[in-house]
Amino acid sequence: MKAGPACLTASSTGFAGSTERSMHTLAVYGASSRAEAALREIASLVQAHGARLTVVSVVHQESGTIRCCGTGSAVWNKICRELDQADLEHAFEAVDRDQRVVLDLVLSKGRHAADALIEAARARGADEIVLADPRASRLGVLERRRLRRRSPAPVTAAVRSPV
Repeated sequence: MKAGPACLTASSTGFAGSTERSMHTLAVYGASSRAEAALREIASLVQAHGARLTVVSVVHQESGTIRCCGTGSAVWNKICRELDQADLEHAFEAVDRDQRVVLDLVLSKGRHAADALIEAARARGADEIVLADPRASRLGVLERRRLRRRSPAPVTAAVRSPV
């Protein structure tokens, strides 16, 4: 039912058991009880193997020209960032406030959040992307497919979504 990070469960990536450098897992988190449980497991596996873990939350941002319900885009974007920051606080609790875990927001300013995640993974040197709970990740089905198709790093789901 659950699949762990690719580097820890499959040797086909060429990274499992590698001693050349530390593996780096980018976990995409959206607040849910399933995501918290998956994140605990991911953190445990990653740290048991001496790898690094970055937990990110995707924040969809509107362009400065669009207005939402009379609220300026800048104000709306700030509210969205604050809500996602609160989600990352839940993630921090899920990993027992481990200071080795890096928490960050990934801002998606265009149509495709998958592209923002791929760029974030590339910029952070991540070897794999793990969706803690695909349904809570703020990525729709098409965006998850786009992410899997375009990402140079393997993309896995820690929790399998029931169709």
